[in-house]
Amino acid sequence: MHRHLPVLRASVVSLALIAIGTLAAAGPLRAQSPSGTIIQVRDLPGSPIVWVVAWNAAEPAFGLSTSVRRFGAPDRYHRLWVSLDWPGGRDVAKAQGFNRPLPVSTTTETQNCFNGTCTPSATFGARLTDGPFRATQDDVPVKFIRGSGDEFTITLRRRLIDAYLGTVDSVAAALKK
Repeated sequence: MHRHLPVLRASVVSLALIAIGTLAAAGPLRAQSPSGTIIQVRDLPGSPIVWVVAWNAAEPAFGLSTSVRRFGAPDRYHRLWVSLDWPGGRDVAKAQGFNRPLPVSTTTETQNCFNGTCTPSATFGARLTDGPFRATQDDVPVKFIRGSGDEFTITLRRRLIDAYLGTVDSVAAALKK
């Protein structure tokens, strides 16, 4: 009986997320909105966290992600991820956004597909602090600097940010219950 509890808990969380998703404008289980925004709530059995991942179907090479702990506490950071296949993506050394340097990381994911929809398996990205990220009311440009000094900018559109943050908040609320 006890070995089925993680699956039962995942089902209960999923049902709670579905209930919240039908009430919220940017519901967490909405596969794709008319605007092209894709949001996935990746609730894997046995994992201590639930991942929220979002991107625009028209721009699938980059997006946003964060985690929410099972007791409902969201991470204090969000990650702007970009496919390593982005031109010059394997040579990114620095990032800047919100008029300050941002930490840069490279990640390889083995569970990058969810319900038949995949994000890039290898990404570089910048860590965005929750406070300034939520405080801005505009699109968010993040400048990446390659080792050669060349720069390029990825701009997160407000529509994607709003849908993503709404989902993060909905997931956190559902997990607190």
